[in-house]
Amino acid sequence: MRTTVSHAAPDGSDFELGLRPYFTYRDTGIKEATGGAYTAHVIRAVPGKVMKPESHTHTVGFQMFFVLKGWVEFEYEDIGVVRMGPGDSVYQPSGVKHRELSHSDDLEVLEVVSPASFETASSER
Repeated sequence: MRTTVSHAAPDGSDFELGLRPYFTYRDTGIKEATGGAYTAHVIRAVPGKVMKPESHTHTVGFQMFFVLKGWVEFEYEDIGVVRMGPGDSVYQPSGVKHRELSHSDDLEVLEVVSPASFETASSER
């Protein structure tokens, strides 16, 4: 294992489409550095892209995100609706049903997950 540094592209060209079509994702190199034990990525909203609230779960050992910019509103089966802004964070336990309700066009979050590859399953509310 060795120290890994990830520099952001000033023009944002290092963001790619990923799990959700209304977000782009910037890999930080953590997945490769940890052999898949963890991943960390910056997620940005795609301005003007409409999101559809979909209830789902993730099978993970650990998942959290930290809001860097903008705001996001989620509904969790165990605590209800929460709105998060810059500096706010959430730990999502494995299997908790949740869905995003809305977000600002300038939303940016840092998400850390273990393991790097995990299952996302749709769930009925």
